[in-house]
Amino acid sequence: MLDDLVRLAKLDERGILNILGRFDRQIEEALQIGLSSELPLEGGSVRNIVISGLGGSAIGADFLRAYLGRAFRVPVMVNRGYTVPGFVDESTLVILSSYSGNTEETISAFEEARAAGARLLCIASGGQIERMAEAAGCPCIKIPTGYPPRTALAYSAIPILQALTRLGLAPDYSAEMRDSVSWVRRKINLFGPECPVNENQAKNLARSLFRKIPVIYGSHDRLDVVAVRWRCQLAENSKQLAYSASLPEMNHNEIVGWKHPSLGLRQVVPVFLRDREDHPRIQIRAEITREVLADKAGAVLEFWTDGETWLERLWTLVLLGDYASVYLAFLNQEDPSQIDAIEGLKNRLKESA
Repeated sequence: MLDDLVRLAKLDERGILNILGRFDRQIEEALQIGLSSELPLEGGSVRNIVISGLGGSAIGADFLRAYLGRAFRVPVMVNRGYTVPGFVDESTLVILSSYSGNTEETISAFEEARAAGARLLCIASGGQIERMAEAAGCPCIKIPTGYPPRTALAYSAIPILQALTRLGLAPDYSAEMRDSVSWVRRKINLFGPECPVNENQAKNLARSLFRKIPVIYGSHDRLDVVAVRWRCQLAENSKQLAYSASLPEMNHNEIVGWKHPSLGLRQVVPVFLRDREDHPRIQIRAEITREVLADKAGAVLEFWTDGETWLERLWTLVLLGDYASVYLAFLNQEDPSQIDAIEGLKNRLKESA
């Protein structure tokens, strides 16, 4: 089925595969947006950064946290909710990220951050956030509209990184971003629909997860972010439950839970995401944990990053998970673009306002 392009096109009403297939160009466009956006802010006295968003609008900030690691020059927090932390004040840069511009939690966080005297920077494709930014006189990075937010990772992440670079709060990685585009194109060719099942790692991953419950593990502050990305993409695209956790944290609690119900555990698939530069002790923990879980689950999967730079390696696993989640949607006979449960919840929330 996954090699039947006509059949896949019928299920893929909004062309999610086409969007994935131009992710390399999205990176290039995002770089240009970041360079051309006005930024009337000063970063010299910023003591901390809060990036506030939900869902696909927050994962870009998570990606930056994993990519930059210790290169951030001030503490950075990714905030998911209606409120902002109590430490937010005039020395805080609060970045409000909402792809639609209408995320009610982010609108609430905007109002709280403004009341606290924080410096504000917004990123949106339009909507109320853009209007609020204009009224407040704070900059708003405008990104292209018309994408499902979960497919706009480069638009959500790269302009923020460039803004932080221009403010002196992060190193300049724009050259490495540009250099990664050819690598991304190579991975798109390997994971894309034209590549047959017997040569396509993403299609085979989808087949391994079909009718199973994946539990995805990644290293703390590194690949745990990609594990979250996989979990969210499997939920939204595949309409399939998945869970994620990090090492070493799961070794201090969750590993004990891999005992009951014993029959149910045979339907759970542990998936380990690995990188050669993970902490040496986490490498050892991953090996031992994989052996322990192999006796409990029906199968254990492991995927290593691939590429020279850390950015190339991140893109590899992000794209693998994105493509696999779409192929799994097709195996589940689902349109990956549909998010009826989210839209239904939003409508009920509007009625309760």
